[in-house]
Amino acid sequence: MEEETKHVEENTTKRTSRLKKRALAAGFLTAAFFVLTTFLAWKTVEHHRRVILQSSGHITATAIAEQVKGIVDNNLAVLESFADNWQSGPPEDEREYLSVATPLQSRFPALQAINWITPNYIILYVAPIKGNVPAMGADLKRHPVAGPVLDIALDQRRTQITPTIELIQGGRGFAAYSPVLDRDGEIIGVVNAAFRIRSMLASVINTEQADGYTVRVSEGDSVLFEIRGEGDDESLQQSVTFDVVGRQWQIDVIADPEVAARIIDPDLILIFGAFTTVLFTIVVFLLSNRQKAALRRAVHHINAGDDINDLLLTITKLDGHLKSMSPETAEFFDLREEDYGFIRFYNLAPEFQSDGTASRRSQEKMLLGMNRGDEEIRREWIVRSAEGVHVVCDLSMKPSSNYPDCVDITLHHNPAANASVSRLRYLATHDPLTGLPNHALFDDRLNQAVAHAKRYEKLLSVLVVDIDNFRAVNDRFGADVGDEVLRTISGRLRATVREKDTCARFSGDMFAIIATDLSEAEGAALVAERVVEAMSQPIPTTTGDEIRLHVSVGVALYPNDARAPSQLMANADAAMYRAQKSAESSYCFFVETMNNVMHARLSMETQLRRAVDEKRFVLEYQPRYRASDRSLTGFEALLRWIDDSGNRRLPPDFIAVADRTGLLSPLGHWIIETVCKQLAGWRQQGYVPVPIALNVSSRQFIQADLIKNIVDLTTEYQVDPTMIEIEVSEDIAMRDPERALGQFYRFSEAGIGLTLDHFAAGNTSLRYLKRFPVQRIKLSQSLFSVALDEQPENSVLQPAIRLCKSLNRKVVAVGVETEEQMALLQSAECDEMQGFLLSPPLDAVDTAELLIQQTPSQPSPKVTSENDTAG
Repeated sequence: MEEETKHVEENTTKRTSRLKKRALAAGFLTAAFFVLTTFLAWKTVEHHRRVILQSSGHITATAIAEQVKGIVDNNLAVLESFADNWQSGPPEDEREYLSVATPLQSRFPALQAINWITPNYIILYVAPIKGNVPAMGADLKRHPVAGPVLDIALDQRRTQITPTIELIQGGRGFAAYSPVLDRDGEIIGVVNAAFRIRSMLASVINTEQADGYTVRVSEGDSVLFEIRGEGDDESLQQSVTFDVVGRQWQIDVIADPEVAARIIDPDLILIFGAFTTVLFTIVVFLLSNRQKAALRRAVHHINAGDDINDLLLTITKLDGHLKSMSPETAEFFDLREEDYGFIRFYNLAPEFQSDGTASRRSQEKMLLGMNRGDEEIRREWIVRSAEGVHVVCDLSMKPSSNYPDCVDITLHHNPAANASVSRLRYLATHDPLTGLPNHALFDDRLNQAVAHAKRYEKLLSVLVVDIDNFRAVNDRFGADVGDEVLRTISGRLRATVREKDTCARFSGDMFAIIATDLSEAEGAALVAERVVEAMSQPIPTTTGDEIRLHVSVGVALYPNDARAPSQLMANADAAMYRAQKSAESSYCFFVETMNNVMHARLSMETQLRRAVDEKRFVLEYQPRYRASDRSLTGFEALLRWIDDSGNRRLPPDFIAVADRTGLLSPLGHWIIETVCKQLAGWRQQGYVPVPIALNVSSRQFIQADLIKNIVDLTTEYQVDPTMIEIEVSEDIAMRDPERALGQFYRFSEAGIGLTLDHFAAGNTSLRYLKRFPVQRIKLSQSLFSVALDEQPENSVLQPAIRLCKSLNRKVVAVGVETEEQMALLQSAECDEMQGFLLSPPLDAVDTAELLIQQTPSQPSPKVTSENDTAG
């Protein structure tokens, strides 16, 4: 019986096996048929789609090429038009040149610099001056790039451009040279402009216009501009070459796949074909195999590493770029597949490993061993998670089983080692005495800072600080006191830099600083000043002695002085040695011209700070008179600075520096208080006071505390607020007229008089002129100075005065210096006049004689001010 049952089961098994074979054969044939049909349909649709995409890419490339050529030609036309301004002769001085060049730059963002070159190839003027000072006086005759292009431009007498270069202002661009010809056709100079290509092309090529296309503009192997869209198939790339002033530029366009969306997507064909194939194969298999399949329990095996927490990844043998990784590893590092080609294995680790070696160098040694034929490399390795946590792992590196020229890496978590890794890493990267970063960590951070500055086009500074003759401290006080002094120095250096900057100790008496994200070179100079000032303070010791040190600081700027981190460091070191030999300053810039500019600015700033603290300022008062009878109507307060040499300096010499450094606020408070004291003093002496006018800068005008200061001080000294008048120039008021209008009304509500200065010097809107609650309008001196040389019927002086009077405003002329000007203003019915012809500025004592002549019956109108005032 058992044998019969066994025989039946064997027969059943054979029938089942034959049934399955027939079913599998039928399913295979069905699958093959549908796969072939799907492939032919996909091939047809894909070919049609590629034709559409290539045609679209060519049309787009042609259109963009025309736009690029147009914008370049327009910018060059601006340069040639600028050159035509000087047909009557070269600029007389730098101020004349800047007055024409500076407005031009504000209107054309791509224009980074516009310089004047003499016919003998010397750069005479630069605009803007900021960032271009090193170029002044440069001889371009032997310059490897500029020299040949200048030769061609002068020989052919037409505009020429250089190949694309790295601009000193940052970014890639090109320089254009346009000869300037006088009216006789003789060359009197060359106008040179630097154009940043990204700024230029961004106005005609952007993501909206490209609409998903990948667009690349290049010259030879140099990529000038690129927008990456949805198109990434290099086989669809369409290129158009065009001429830009004799140079060949190329536009490469890869079409967006959405362009062919109206055609059936080939991927949909594949998806539909796969679905149909699977469906019909299963149906045919089931119909062919009618026998019920016995229930079987499926056993699933999971292939994994030794530990479910292992991190698995593959990198290239050549340079360690990521090739692939497990999903768990990608989640641990928060990476996507598109990131692999840009990230190397050492980028997933901190700067240094627990043994103090740099992660990058450790990776290079391991890959070198694998390239030499090592079967496996094991070592301890630290990685950095997406959250920034450092994790110590046991690393195993073997040749890859899936990719040639790659290695597989397994990182096994090692909890025991994590307890000491932080301490070991700290000791490897920091100076044990001062706690500052050491030379190795400084180099790594400098590389990162330079990469960041290059990517975001920022200014970066490296400062090398040396303590002069520090050995004498150790010799006199001993090593313990020397260590104490070094710790004090390190603390002071930390306090002089921002949190994001780096301060490191290189050796016994040498330190270094990285100052990042600077807006201008003055920022580096201020850091150097703070370092020198901090080090100049005496250092108390535990022995009761005081130690005074002298430091030498060298400063180098990226990208002005160097672009490579090592060269930047070498230049800062060279500048430090020059500072040691200098008897005039404790710090030096690498470029000597920058030294002169920075020292001059900071010297004035230092003097101004000292002058504000010591109140080394005086006020003079210039009278203003009624035009009809020359009676006194008021004064204007004029600020004078007594500098260290005892000379009187006028506001144009120092107001801009005071405004930039924040000194104008305390100085303005002193001016208001001095004027209030003067008004109160006149009243106590029995004189009839008249209003005094004060100028304000653009920054002071919008400050909320200016009105409060005036009200508080006039209340304190019991002075009527109407005795103080604020003068605002037309230029300040028209920068933001709505905001200025609100501020004018706040002054008016406080009872403070208002004057609009420099009327007709700029672009005043009549709509706002009617709304500004000013009592007086001061005429621009150009109105009545030019009018002397014009025919009476061509003068605009009388219409301007009539316009102001029609708005019920007093008209004031300031800067009256000749009898002819006075007669012209009187004939035009100007209300009031002020100038050296009537009276120069007077000190507080001399004003008493004028006030004696003021009778109680005389009105006391409000006062205006002049150009060189500040308050």
